[in-house]
Amino acid sequence: MECFFAEFSARDSEVQLEGDEFRHFRALRKAKGEIVILVNGKGLSAFGYVKSISKDKALIKINNFVENLGEIDQKISLAMGILDNKERFEFALEKAVELRISEFIPLRTEFSQRKEIDLARLEKKAISAIKQTVRSRLPSISLPVDLKSLAKTFRNYDYVFVLDRAGNKELPKVEFNSALIIVGPEGGLSKKEIDLCRKRKNSVLVSLGDFRLRSETSAIAFLSVLHSNLL
Repeated sequence: MECFFAEFSARDSEVQLEGDEFRHFRALRKAKGEIVILVNGKGLSAFGYVKSISKDKALIKINNFVENLGEIDQKISLAMGILDNKERFEFALEKAVELRISEFIPLRTEFSQRKEIDLARLEKKAISAIKQTVRSRLPSISLPVDLKSLAKTFRNYDYVFVLDRAGNKELPKVEFNSALIIVGPEGGLSKKEIDLCRKRKNSVLVSLGDFRLRSETSAIAFLSVLHSNLL
């Protein structure tokens, strides 16, 4: 069953697919009468069928709504150093969205070679990921921040997990409602940045082992481990 992104509310009985979503609809060769899923990125999903198809839009008749389809109870934010390779940075975002993050924070660090992002492009990647994995909430993507500014928000989380090769090699069994994961760019975080994080009482330095991993691999691996502890 294919999933599409659209603006709608629980008051709507029909939803139109236009623009990029209609082009996606056409590419999938959907036909009248087929069942589809719609997500609005705000926590609401809808099951419906294709009522009609015209030259530039499709009309979906909604049968029923589901709240928070494909979501988890915990809030997980990923702050990741901006990578020089945009494709690898986008790949990390896509996989993190699949692994149910609720927030993505591009991070400017001392070792970041690139300081800016293409926010519109990242949002499109995130929308594609929630459709592929049928989740109803679109993670927020912030403008780039530095670690000093981010550290001021640490108190908003139950735990802050900082990935560092010198950290603990075993993730503690913890329960949380909200967590922030910090991953450095190529070259990792500087000693000054690590020390800044270490001073916060709710921060935990975590190592993924002795092997050197790329930033995007570290983020995906840690999110996977974190999810296994939530099961």
